[in-house]
Amino acid sequence: MNKENDLLKDIGGLEAIGHTWLEAIIHSSDDAIISKDLNGIVSSWNEGAHRIFGYTEEEMIGQPILKLIPEDRWDEELVILERLKRGERVDHFETKRLTKDGTLLDISLSISPIRDKKGRVVGASKIARNITVQKEAERMIAEGRERFQKELEATVQERTRELAELNMRLSRSNYELEKFAYIASHDLQEPLRKIHVFSERLEEGLQQGVEPAILNGYLQKMKSVSARMSRLIKDVLEYSRLSRGGSSVALVDLNEIIRGVLIEFDLWIAEKNAVISLDVLPSISGSAAQVSQLFSNLIGNSLKFCPGQPYISVKVSNAAEEELPHLLQSKKNICFVRIDVQDNGIGFEAEHADRIFNIFQRLNSHDTYSGSGIGLALCKKIVESHGGAITATGEPGKGATFHVYLPV
Repeated sequence: MNKENDLLKDIGGLEAIGHTWLEAIIHSSDDAIISKDLNGIVSSWNEGAHRIFGYTEEEMIGQPILKLIPEDRWDEELVILERLKRGERVDHFETKRLTKDGTLLDISLSISPIRDKKGRVVGASKIARNITVQKEAERMIAEGRERFQKELEATVQERTRELAELNMRLSRSNYELEKFAYIASHDLQEPLRKIHVFSERLEEGLQQGVEPAILNGYLQKMKSVSARMSRLIKDVLEYSRLSRGGSSVALVDLNEIIRGVLIEFDLWIAEKNAVISLDVLPSISGSAAQVSQLFSNLIGNSLKFCPGQPYISVKVSNAAEEELPHLLQSKKNICFVRIDVQDNGIGFEAEHADRIFNIFQRLNSHDTYSGSGIGLALCKKIVESHGGAITATGEPGKGATFHVYLPV
């Protein structure tokens, strides 16, 4: 009998030790360990709960657990209580909870039903873990991943656009090369053919004693044709040089450029009694030599292709997005100016508005108007190499207007 009493004492002592040990664990836990009855009234509150939520044990014992729950989440408590009454556990339920100072925390809940000696559910024990830092890290990772994905997609789109643009430029270059080879074979051969013909006539005339005036005529024609061929070769080389790029870039005052062009043509302007009207033009970033050649070609054409007294105007305006040519539609984030060079010359049919910018394309014969047929093609090359575009409108007998779009 004494042995049994001693055994019971030992068991009681072990139970006391176990209870003390369990209390120590609960007290020192970093997690909030809370118990409540089925009405949601708090019945126990550990130090971890105090650290996480800011309330002391005295402040929370006997208080509704709803004190920790945001109003828009009160339905969660009803659902949890219903599950507990059915004897179910709630594991790692992630939600939001309020602290004493109103801070909203990310919390992970694990809740178990508490039963009495008869097995009836009389309350619940919950472990609440503060996962705010973890969720913030997850959000930052997700945001970073989303941002990286967007940047990657934007980079891919930009590279795709650049590749498409390069392919378009390559296709255009191949097309121009094929067209160049085809037309150049004729335009470069034709002066040689004439030189050959007139040299044969000159040789025959010398042998047959033809009058010197006729022979001199052959000689003059050969000199004229050879000069035209020289000019043609020079323009072809200039066109090729522009295709390769590489010119130095600086701030170019277009007013100075126009003044230089007018000085270049001063005798021609005086001879034709030309009237020229100029707006104040902006400065652009580009090659002064190329921009000078651009306006030299345009104003020179206006003087050349006017049989009467030329009236030439150079006007400037800000280019609206909706009026930008197709070539510039992908550059709507850039500001462009439109410079219109307008004349009262012979003009052209609207159907030829694109064709006139093709290399070696002429709407008039060499005999009527001199030129290599490369001038406007050079203008197009120059403008596009400066990030712009050029278009033209005209009407036969009523003049032409060249619209130059340049970034500023």
